[in-house]
Amino acid sequence: MEVLSFSTVSRYMVMRGESSPAVIPDEQMARFRFMLDYSEESISMNSAPLARGEKVRVIKGPLTGLVGELVNVDGKSKIAVRLNMLGCACVDMPVGYVEPIMAAV
Repeated sequence: MEVLSFSTVSRYMVMRGESSPAVIPDEQMARFRFMLDYSEESISMNSAPLARGEKVRVIKGPLTGLVGELVNVDGKSKIAVRLNMLGCACVDMPVGYVEPIMAAV
């Protein structure tokens, strides 16, 4: 691929289990960048499928406004932002920093 000819690029992201380049929808990429830019905690990638959790909105801290999914990893509450082609980006988050997003009835 031509992009790999740039000296600043060493590889590109691929779909799980394949060699095809991953195409990430703009909305998912924007949420991921927001998480990277404003999280005070380290971000970890989890390529394993996560159980469906409750959708939540962050209401406190530097990630206020971020919408994600509340998950439990190794007994810790985390906020997950799904990147469908790659898995999930997760960040530690106190449960008190989020509120549930109620589904429309």
